[in-house]
Amino acid sequence: MKNWKNKVLGIFAVIGLMSLLISSTSSQSQNGKWMIAVGAAQNNELILKMDTQSGQVYRWDKKGLKRFEGTWVKFIVD
Repeated sequence: MKNWKNKVLGIFAVIGLMSLLISSTSSQSQNGKWMIAVGAAQNNELILKMDTQSGQVYRWDKKGLKRFEGTWVKFIVD
């Protein structure tokens, strides 16, 4: 019974050690580059995305009544 417990503890120790090594050597990944905002008022939809690093804001300019077709246009505020 004691040998079985030692094997299980050894396996958990190896898993823990490997997870520490993998997490410490991984490069810093960029997380959360874009922030999305959605609004609607009187049959008008507004979808904005903002680059959180540069602060540039873009709005979704859809083509006519087609919901999923369009382009991102730079949003300029006076």
